[in-house]
Amino acid sequence: MSDLTRIDREVRRLGRVPEVDPLVADARRVWRAAVGEEVARRSLPVRRSGGALVVHCASASWASELTLLEARLRRRLGDALGAEAPPLRFEVGDVDVPDPARGAPRPAPPLEPTAEQRLQAHALAAGIADPDLRAAAERAIAASLARDS
Repeated sequence: MSDLTRIDREVRRLGRVPEVDPLVADARRVWRAAVGEEVARRSLPVRRSGGALVVHCASASWASELTLLEARLRRRLGDALGAEAPPLRFEVGDVDVPDPARGAPRPAPPLEPTAEQRLQAHALAAGIADPDLRAAAERAIAASLARDS
C-alpha cells in the first residue's frame, strides 16, 4: 500500500484553485501571432498588475527593447485579441515555455557513470536497508556524480 494520499478533497475543502486571468490566457493564446516568432521566444505575458499586462522577458536587453516597441506591440496584440489591449509592462522573468512549432525540448542524454563513481555511490547508499530503495539510490547518486564531473 502506498503512503501517498489523494489531496482532491482537501483542495475542494479549502476552496477553489485560483483561475488564470482571462486576459492573460487570451494574450498567451495569440502572443506568437501578434508579436512574431522571435519576440515570442523571448517574452511571455504572465499577469495583470495595476491595469497593465505584465510581460516577462528573457533579459534586461529584451525588456528595454520591447518597452521601446510597446505601442506597436500593444496595437498588434489588440488586433489579435479583437479588443483594445491594456498597456504592456516588460520585466525580466521566466519565459521558458514549450514552443508548439518545435515540440517539447529533448533532455540531454544521461552521462554514463565511471566505475569509481559507481563505487562511491555504492558506499553512500550502503546504509539503506531496503534493497530496492538502495539500488535506486545508487543509480541516482551515480548519475548525479557523472553529471557533476
